[in-house]
Amino acid sequence: MIMSACSTNKENLIKYSTLGELQTKDYVDHLAAAGKDYLNYEDVKTIKLRSATIEFLEMVYERLVSNNQMILNIPEKPTFYIIQHKSPFIFSLPRSQFFFSSALIERYLKSEELFVAAFAAEVIRSQRFIYEKNIMLPLGFYSTEKMIQLIRLKLETKLQVNEWTYFILKRAGYDASAYLNWIQIQNRNTLDFSLFLGDPIGISKEEHLFKNFMAKQGVLSVEKKVNEANSSKDFYKLLNNIVSEK
Repeated sequence: MIMSACSTNKENLIKYSTLGELQTKDYVDHLAAAGKDYLNYEDVKTIKLRSATIEFLEMVYERLVSNNQMILNIPEKPTFYIIQHKSPFIFSLPRSQFFFSSALIERYLKSEELFVAAFAAEVIRSQRFIYEKNIMLPLGFYSTEKMIQLIRLKLETKLQVNEWTYFILKRAGYDASAYLNWIQIQNRNTLDFSLFLGDPIGISKEEHLFKNFMAKQGVLSVEKKVNEANSSKDFYKLLNNIVSEK
């Protein structure tokens, strides 16, 4: 039912409809609260976001959610944090909390298409509570390294999220093929993304399987060069916000 507008495969619909519905409310609440502990950690420095940046991020979030209300239907006001960090990473927590590193956006997500593609996967995870259930010790703080380890997914789950992200982007009117570029960026720069990926071996398999998935959707040419010139003025305001506030 979730992907009825994009696929008629009943098995896939069942798979998508059950993804991310296995976590208990207590664990989701605990994981959501970890965001505050992470931001309070002494080594975590955030970049002050201007009103134009917040408006842009909220606009993208609203577009993704409003065009996919059958599965992204939790009415929450999102919060966004850009972390000053030398390593590229992006992650989310429940309750629509989103975290991006400055290095990720400055070095690798310099086009709006790529940014939205990476962000869409985190919107799905946050709204559908797609997180591995781990033991969380009440330390009162979480470093960036610990936070990323805590929310990292197994490959099998990542593959499902990737397919779901493709449909979410497509239904919202974005270029869904840009998500392949996001996976390829990680695969080509595994050393830089070592903190984010953990074990870099899986990203090659992830790229291969996503290419196969796209081919099944009728996308004949999966190799695509992202055009930074297609980005909006609002996206460039985000980039300028990061550079000027560092």
